[in-house]
Amino acid sequence: MNKKLLTIADIQQLHLAGRLEDAESGYLILLDEYPCDVTIMHGLAMLYAEMGELDNAQKYLEDALKLSPDHVTLCLHLANILKAKGLFNDAVKILKNVIRLDPHFSAAFNNLGTVYFAQEAWSDAINSYHAAIEIQPDYLDAYYNLGLALTKSKRYEEAMNAYKALIELSPQHAMGRFQLACLFMQQDQYQAAIEQFDIIERAHPFHFETQTNLATCYLKLGWLDHAKTHYLKALDLMSNDFQVLFNLGVISMQQGQTKAAIEFYSRALSVDPNLFEVHNNLAVAYLSIKQPDYALMHFRGALRLQPTDRSIQHIINILTHDQDLALSPPEYIRSLFDSYADYYDAHMTQYLNYQVPVLMYQLANEKANLMAKKWDILDLGCGTGLCGERFKPDARFLVGVDISEKMLAVAAKKNIYDDLIHADILSFLNTQTQTYDIILAGDVLVYYGDLSTVFSAVSNILRLNGIFVFNVEVGGPRNYEMTKSGRFAHSKNYLESLIVDNKFDILSYQSISIRTQDKRIVPGYLYLLNKTFLS
Repeated sequence: MNKKLLTIADIQQLHLAGRLEDAESGYLILLDEYPCDVTIMHGLAMLYAEMGELDNAQKYLEDALKLSPDHVTLCLHLANILKAKGLFNDAVKILKNVIRLDPHFSAAFNNLGTVYFAQEAWSDAINSYHAAIEIQPDYLDAYYNLGLALTKSKRYEEAMNAYKALIELSPQHAMGRFQLACLFMQQDQYQAAIEQFDIIERAHPFHFETQTNLATCYLKLGWLDHAKTHYLKALDLMSNDFQVLFNLGVISMQQGQTKAAIEFYSRALSVDPNLFEVHNNLAVAYLSIKQPDYALMHFRGALRLQPTDRSIQHIINILTHDQDLALSPPEYIRSLFDSYADYYDAHMTQYLNYQVPVLMYQLANEKANLMAKKWDILDLGCGTGLCGERFKPDARFLVGVDISEKMLAVAAKKNIYDDLIHADILSFLNTQTQTYDIILAGDVLVYYGDLSTVFSAVSNILRLNGIFVFNVEVGGPRNYEMTKSGRFAHSKNYLESLIVDNKFDILSYQSISIRTQDKRIVPGYLYLLNKTFLS
């Protein structure tokens, strides 16, 4: 660049245009000509701050303040530099001095709040932001910062009020609206959150976090189609986001769209080939469309990542010998329901019209007169407690067993179980010594093909005259077969042979609609069995 003397206005234009090296050279030449010019020092300091050269920025601000010690803007900027360097006490000292010089300087209180915030001194930060707002009631940054500090202090209602006040002052303040929406999510007010995110989306349709948060809200409400729409929009913005791809795979499997699930899982593997859950889920997806060679490849990929997993080794042995799989892999069931837990209730009851718990209770009450006494009840595959909620009023002691820790966490919040056990149901049944009056298996046997072990184990721990209530999906002529949803369907002949072999009596049997899948009814059988012999 020509070393001619530029005016301060010329240099500021270079600075604004992003020509930082040219601006730096201009400032230094001009400062050499006018070594006591505070404006030049200030501009140079701000340039160095932008370049990340904080020591130089601090030097020129301090030099400027020696010439103009009461220049409050210089003080504010120096405090910001000191905060950025982690010199919090020095920054506080400067800002308190500014406030002493000008008690009505709202920006000084706001900046002081940001230093306290950086120190995690939430109460001091909140007080500083309140002071800034009291001086300047339309101070947008102070409202936003106040909301952040109140959130950190877990004063959520006050934080929401701060953001609402901000939005009332500035309806287009996207970040304030975003933070308010996130607080609504935190309070499980998903519809209110969606309303805020929708407004943001209209103004900023390409904001990735807004799309993923909208998807999460719809998932929590059980609206899978809407969730999928926003995950797909997020994927357009960030095509290699693993979590979005994985969630799309899970949703697609739940919708019975196996080929779409395979595509999303495969894309997730292209991002990271060492993801156990994806290999595992892909293997099950390929099994459900009768492609055992691909399933075997991905089960081997899963085993490579978790070489001590005996259940996957067992499945590989079965597939290697060209045998039919007799149960869904436990790790697949765990992964599926861990990812499903937060929105399971809403999705099943509102979106899929899931009626199994209601039908099970109605049938048991009709045939066994549940209200006549209190019962010891075992809820196998209890999930979030949909069956437990129905049977709780008639239970003396209610035990829930499930393989998914996250499903159990949801069930625990309902306070309906006397005991919740984290285990695969077969492992639990085979080691159980406690006996029960009623054993429930609501929509759990669909994850097992061969039910002989389950029936035998249930019979062993069911008391004389106890009842076993379960449902399955309607299958074809074979004893059992895996469906495109990754679940098993069973034939009526197979079930009734198991009933005879284990010496149960059929108290009642019904053909039912289990749920809707891809807008079609999934037909099922509902059985109420009675144990009339001693094991």
